[in-house]
Amino acid sequence: MKAAVAVVVGLITGFLAGIVLSEIIGIAGFVLARRAIGIKYLPIYLAIVFAVAAPVVRARIRRSRR
Repeated sequence: MKAAVAVVVGLITGFLAGIVLSEIIGIAGFVLARRAIGIKYLPIYLAIVFAVAAPVVRARIRRSRR
């Protein structure tokens, strides 16, 4: 159950981080190149990466506390 919560939190956090990073890349690209630059579907990619990484990080933290 706790692993499922970690996956859901990872999905939400990754999606939000992807939106923020995508906006930063877009603003920087517009300022530097005067055109829109970005990575298509970045929030979805980061959500998947965070969802996979969250249980792994949680397991490492649990092992280090023992």
